Amino acid sequence: MTLASFRTRVETFDRHLAAVMMAICVTLLGAIIALISFSVFSRFIVFKPFNFADPMSKYMMQWMAFLGIGLAIRSSEHVFVDMLVTKMSVRYLPWLRVLLNVLLSILFAVIVYNGMINALSARTSQDPFVFGMSMMIPYFSVPVGMLYALVQINISTFLSLTATDSRKIGHLPEEMLS
Repeated sequence: MTLASFRTRVETFDRHLAAVMMAICVTLLGAIIALISFSVFSRFIVFKPFNFADPMSKYMMQWMAFLGIGLAIRSSEHVFVDMLVTKMSVRYLPWLRVLLNVLLSILFAVIVYNGMINALSARTSQDPFVFGMSMMIPYFSVPVGMLYALVQINISTFLSLTATDSRKIGHLPEEMLS
């Protein structure tokens, strides 16, 4: 398999994975809006409040936020401090990207590991307001979201380093490269 065909497969996988994550996040956002709207209606119009709506919407928002980290990394919209990058020569940017992504990969892997331990420790804990739901479900948002971020940062690094267009080096805005 050549590098070009492998890159094409990685790009296809990246697009499909991002589409699935985007669909999950949009679905969660729609569910949050519907749940909160229904809760407001039931509390102030029908006078029968649904106590599960607030914690359930918080858990859905938590899942959406952690899954959104990988989507933000994919589109280079995550927090990026460019002070060091603007002072560097363009030829060193790929090396800086690799260094930063290795450090972030280590951080994400540590968070995945500790998040799994934390989520598994909550298997006996339940939220009485949300139908006795196991607290493992909201706690698993951390390792799952960080695992997706870990996969995404490595895909983004690979795609930026194998890009044939020199303007795509390190996924930096074009004005920073001129």
